[in-house]
Amino acid sequence: MKNQKVLTLTEARKNIFSLADSAQKNNVHYTLTDRGKPKAVLLSIEKFDSFFQKNNAGFSMVRDGGAAYPQQVQVRTLIVRDESKVIYMPESNWDAAKKGEELIRAQLYVNLIEKYQYPLHLVEFGRYVKVGHAKSKRYIEADIIINDEAGNARMILEVGNFEEFEENRDRIVADLFDLARAVTCVKKPNFLVYFSRSCKGGQVKDKIAVIDYTKFNTFQSWKKAKRPSTEEIPKYNL
Repeated sequence: MKNQKVLTLTEARKNIFSLADSAQKNNVHYTLTDRGKPKAVLLSIEKFDSFFQKNNAGFSMVRDGGAAYPQQVQVRTLIVRDESKVIYMPESNWDAAKKGEELIRAQLYVNLIEKYQYPLHLVEFGRYVKVGHAKSKRYIEADIIINDEAGNARMILEVGNFEEFEENRDRIVADLFDLARAVTCVKKPNFLVYFSRSCKGGQVKDKIAVIDYTKFNTFQSWKKAKRPSTEEIPKYNL
């Protein structure tokens, strides 16, 4: 593609609406980078459509009440939906795609809105948070943060690989505690959530660890209490 511009993810987040408008009107696309590495591309829907028509990889887009593009053939399996698009792929590609943590994160995002009734504007997706002391250069990407109307983080969620859920539990929960401490402002979060999902053989299985952050301020205090957690994500009413 021509007319490429390169921006950091941080810059893009600050100007996402103007960038989207520019991509639509000025026939440009933006490569978004994180620590110098390309992570995503922002482009107009016209370019997106053109790309998939020329490079059909088994995906198809559905919009306008379900009308599909011409290349769609016997699409069966829902992959991920956000507030603006639905993406499907054939069953033949499902086994390879379902393993990714990005897919798990997207499905959790949808569940939070549809099953747990969280308002869309309170669900924050993928925030990089500086953790540690004042001069620390360590950042952790919070997969999902649930905020209250005042902007306080009330619940932080991280996803992981289903098969390695137990093996990675302490590492990811430690990150959750670091994130909670870093985002605490007027109020501290209520809950920390470690989540994963498997969809093998058409059967959906979830692994969930919900930690009450009001009872444990540090990872060490939680660990000393023998790692207590529940398996039910709180519904909206924080």
